[in-house]
Amino acid sequence: MKRSVKGWGLWVLVAALALVAAACGGDDETAETTPAETAAPTTVAAPTTFDLVAAVDAYAAAIPEGFNAVGDITAFKDAMTAGGVLVIDVREAAEYAEGHIEGAINIPLRTLTENLDKIPTDRQVFVYCQSGHRAGMALSSLGMLGYTNVTSFPPGWAGWTEAGEAASTVEATAETFAVPDMPEAMFAAVDSFLTTIPEGWLSAGDAAKVNDAIGAGAFMLDVREPSEYAEGHVPGAMNVPLRQLAGMLDTIPTDSSVISYCKSGHRQAMSVPMLHVLGIAGAKGFPGSWQAWSAAELPVEST
Repeated sequence: MKRSVKGWGLWVLVAALALVAAACGGDDETAETTPAETAAPTTVAAPTTFDLVAAVDAYAAAIPEGFNAVGDITAFKDAMTAGGVLVIDVREAAEYAEGHIEGAINIPLRTLTENLDKIPTDRQVFVYCQSGHRAGMALSSLGMLGYTNVTSFPPGWAGWTEAGEAASTVEATAETFAVPDMPEAMFAAVDSFLTTIPEGWLSAGDAAKVNDAIGAGAFMLDVREPSEYAEGHVPGAMNVPLRQLAGMLDTIPTDSSVISYCKSGHRQAMSVPMLHVLGIAGAKGFPGSWQAWSAAELPVEST
């Protein structure tokens, strides 16, 4: 007997429902689930915030005696002849081309962060400029990025030539090195500082200009040690030793011009990048520092 179309459709529907029931199983609550079917719980690590102030504080506190500077030309030359030393001239390319220390490579100060692959971490590195100010800024900028093998030559090109040392105009070829890991936030802060340094290199000028700036309301920051400060300082200057800049940040104004100084200019140059990274956007340095102030016979205060 032939099935009617209507009956055939009903039979197909019943069969389909039976197949679905068989596929799904008749006891869903007790059916086993394979490990692949179970979503493993996801553990999300709590985000960590990089403490820029603490990082600068750690760098500053570890600055050794001598403040990573070699001011004696003989000692500097002896170090260079010891072998394995890299010398970096952080002046502008035009200055370098006119004459430089033989073998020194040229990495202008504002381009340091884009040329980190030219700076090793496992060899002695010396930085110099014209008179020490830019070299000091390069020193602390690299120091905050984790380079512990960098030393400044504060006399710079001026001191080198005044001593009658030889000059070279042959461009030295830079090697390539692996760039060390460093916190992104610190790199960004140092990079932002270096690449935006204005003309004048954040120098407050000579003693007369600094004295005028004081009259206009500039805040003077003495980054020498307390014993040096006690023997004599610029009137009204606040003493915040270089190694304690981050720890005493709340004593430094953020809404006015800040001029740092030390004894001869090296420490004040180191302080400028640190102050900017710490958020003191109005910070400049007094390259001549206490020696120039005293020589100008300007007012002195002691405690």
